[in-house]
Amino acid sequence: MLLSFAVVLGATIGAGKLLALAERPDGSTAFDRSVTSWFVDHRASWLTTVARALSTIGSQKVLVPLVAVVAIVLIARRALRPTVLLVVIWAGALELYTLAKYVVGRPRPPMHLWLTSVTSTAFPSGHATQSLSTFAALALVSAAVFLQSARRPALALAAVLAAGVGWSRVYLGVHWATDVLAGWLAAACWVALVARLAHTRQT
Repeated sequence: MLLSFAVVLGATIGAGKLLALAERPDGSTAFDRSVTSWFVDHRASWLTTVARALSTIGSQKVLVPLVAVVAIVLIARRALRPTVLLVVIWAGALELYTLAKYVVGRPRPPMHLWLTSVTSTAFPSGHATQSLSTFAALALVSAAVFLQSARRPALALAAVLAAGVGWSRVYLGVHWATDVLAGWLAAACWVALVARLAHTRQT
């Protein structure tokens, strides 16, 4: 498990360092600048409301209580392995993006573009990393414990929600598009590796 974490963290940090070779002084690339400009040009009041709601869904203010409630339910059903899987994926993703942000230190988009307040650095997007990891973990454990046939629909719903959260962070002007893409990739790799290890262990 620690080796898997180290591999994903190293790959994420490596991607951030490589991305820096193509960055401008403000931290953007030509791709990032074009995507952000398009979103800013197409902002609307109702879209801003939706983006803020999705951003909140992908924040720790929602994810922490959600994970806690599901973990309690799983423990009550004596589903200890799924509980451990859920907590490991959630906590690992949190540490993954926190450490990567610290090492890479990529600046966020210019402050005048922000539609919400932020404090940390940009790469990778914590919301993108944490939301995809947590929603995917919830889908996996829920399907394993409650209804196995719901696995694929649950994972599809997790992907849709995570996509919405990632979109919201670029729309709100607090992340470059490549921050979000990196967060999704890191989350997908982390969840896949942990799920594979859990399956191998159970087998």
